[in-house]
Amino acid sequence: STDATQSICEDYARRDPRVRYVRHEANRGAYFNWNFVARNARGRYFKWASANDYCAPTMLARCVEALESDAGIVLCHGRTCIVDEADKEQRLYERDIEVLDPRPSVRFKRVCSELALNNAQSGVIRVAALRRTGLDRPYPAGDLVLMAELALIGGFRLLPEVLLYRRLGPQTTTRNLSLAEARHFLDPTNRATRDANVWRRHLDYLATVIKARIAPREKLICLLHALRHANWDRAQLWRELVGPTRHEADAN
Repeated sequence: STDATQSICEDYARRDPRVRYVRHEANRGAYFNWNFVARNARGRYFKWASANDYCAPTMLARCVEALESDAGIVLCHGRTCIVDEADKEQRLYERDIEVLDPRPSVRFKRVCSELALNNAQSGVIRVAALRRTGLDRPYPAGDLVLMAELALIGGFRLLPEVLLYRRLGPQTTTRNLSLAEARHFLDPTNRATRDANVWRRHLDYLATVIKARIAPREKLICLLHALRHANWDRAQLWRELVGPTRHEADAN
């Protein structure tokens, strides 16, 4: 950060011993930071907090209450309201999902097929479950692999009230960045000459299923779905094989 973030955080850390502030010497990108804070969590529950969004004052209490009352869920989140850059409420997001199916294969398939805007990742997550995953993968849509992996472990509870206010605007949405800008934001250390993000995502889906602690039949069903999911993206997979390098794409 180039603003007063450091001094504000250090002030809170002096006032409250529960607050820890870590500032890295160099910009390591969004993926590194998201996973760094997850790996350093000390409590039973964890929540990512992005710079753009904000939550209802009751969000943590409501989600923890749900997690405490149901050991079968690994994540709890509320409904989402989309806001603009001036905090003006735009609309209620209608596609937040609850995934409470008892079979891991059904939860995996639903998350892979139905999760669009990943608001659930801003919910409250059990640290024990999160540490059984590979966390956020370092490429666009790598968060979807994490969510599918969590779904193999347990369910997602969706509370009926709005608890997340997600900001979507020209200056606050990663999808509005150029390819080069997005790469720098996500991982400025990545020097690969060719993007293979779709390949990496589908291979990670398969690896996640193979490593999952689920019954063999459930694992086979998940593997078949992961292969069908890759087949749906076959055009993108082919383009990554034969398409231009990063430098050629940026030049165009």
